[in-house]
Amino acid sequence: MRIERRDSFWEYREILKELMAGRRPGLAGEGGSDYQPDKGPLPLNERLIQTIWAQGLIQPTGMRVADGRPLRVLDAGRWNGSAGPDFMGAKLMIGGESVKGDVEIHLKASDWEGHGHHRDLDYNGVVLHVVLESGDGKDRDVLHNGNEIPRLAIESYIFPDLETLSRSLSLDDLQYTQPTGLGRCHQLMTELDPEVVADFLDRAGDERLVAKMQRLEEQARQADLEQVFYQAVMMALGSGPSKTLYYLLAKRTPPREMMDFVRDLPRPEWITGLEALLMHVAGLAPDEEGLADAPDDARRRAGRLRELWRGFEQYWNDRLIPPTRRWYQGHRPTNFPTRRLSAVAVLLARAMERGKEPLADLTDHIRQGMASLEGAAPARRKHPLLVELIRWFRVGGEGHFWGNHYSFTAKPAGRVMDLIGEGTALSLVLNALLPAALLVARREGDGALAEAAHRLFGLVPPLQPNHITEFMTRRLFGEDEKSIKLINTERRRQALFQIFYHCCHGEERHCDTCYYLECQARGEVKKSE
Repeated sequence: MRIERRDSFWEYREILKELMAGRRPGLAGEGGSDYQPDKGPLPLNERLIQTIWAQGLIQPTGMRVADGRPLRVLDAGRWNGSAGPDFMGAKLMIGGESVKGDVEIHLKASDWEGHGHHRDLDYNGVVLHVVLESGDGKDRDVLHNGNEIPRLAIESYIFPDLETLSRSLSLDDLQYTQPTGLGRCHQLMTELDPEVVADFLDRAGDERLVAKMQRLEEQARQADLEQVFYQAVMMALGSGPSKTLYYLLAKRTPPREMMDFVRDLPRPEWITGLEALLMHVAGLAPDEEGLADAPDDARRRAGRLRELWRGFEQYWNDRLIPPTRRWYQGHRPTNFPTRRLSAVAVLLARAMERGKEPLADLTDHIRQGMASLEGAAPARRKHPLLVELIRWFRVGGEGHFWGNHYSFTAKPAGRVMDLIGEGTALSLVLNALLPAALLVARREGDGALAEAAHRLFGLVPPLQPNHITEFMTRRLFGEDEKSIKLINTERRRQALFQIFYHCCHGEERHCDTCYYLECQARGEVKKSE
């Protein structure tokens, strides 16, 4: 099927909505046109609270259920994407008693009865009702079988706080399950001319890049662009429960302040000084007692960091993040925060050597190489300018303590490992540099820089897929290899996120909120010919 090409993702969305009208009559969607993801902080909804529970984004000790008994979460349970309680098979300690069962999550305590759970047999296995805040003065809720379960008001236990989480997490970080099958738009997508589908994906990918820029723009209302770029780099280095910690650390360690503090040190110590600041503020620097069984070179490294920290401590001591294992959750040893933060210290020291701040240096690189982007197309070999930007972010391990160490206490590895390898460096270009460069272009009215950022975006090869890109590929294209092969750049892979949020309305379980089907519910569009 051939249709005329459109100039934007939004125009494509409307024409596809028209084409969907009349297909499978009676299957009308319920999605609202006011759905606005990626426009700043995450919306406060149950999915966010579910993610907080699933990823353990709460303080590890000191929690109490509403009746005053202490609570410890041993296992948050398996997130349930279908009907029934939100988490199955959780393991808890309540008041010193071991409890195993299901957990239900709500924003408001009144939703327990509002949703009819007190009359539903499927909820008799619930052992804890988690709410953002209680509000009604009760400390228990009643099951269908008459038993009572404790209630946990979670807001005061969220770490670091709800505002920080909503600003540091994106929709990509929320909990999702796998879809049940093909999307209702699958047949239409596989009938369209491949060139049209490819253009639709490209336009959708472009909007995704703009959405990333808009998130940075929202942060830039309270900070300058260099600080916002630094925050983007730090968040791109984290994932899962650690992402918010990287964001919090970025807020507490402004690079200009850190560079000013270490500038008085001998140049060879700049990296170590920056590392000392980052490690201690992050709560990752071990004390002498914790190094009793550590290798000799680790004790020497930690000792030097402590010595440098003593010179900084008076000014920085009120910014410390309490020690937490969340830094390490979900990370392979090569991606441990000790190695990542040491790499950040190297990048900042490099910028000091060049006499430029990082974002300014990188945008200069893009401006100097933008002529080479004229007529460039995706290819197996990366474009030279893209290679240059990746090289800027790469941090090798040769000659560095962290080149063969995972932590201060573990034995050294048998081989040298990059602190930031090519794959991570490419991810930093995609998720931090290109959105920031686009924001610089908007601030300065630099159309050439904006065009260069978009062209570079189109040249980035596909990164590793994740749960959203995998199920959206199946939802749209099923097993149609011809269509799947069109997703041959990261620009088109990013398009899958854009379509998920702005056409599927962020719903992975079913198509009831499909934007394309709204017209059938509202009678907005006549059946297409």
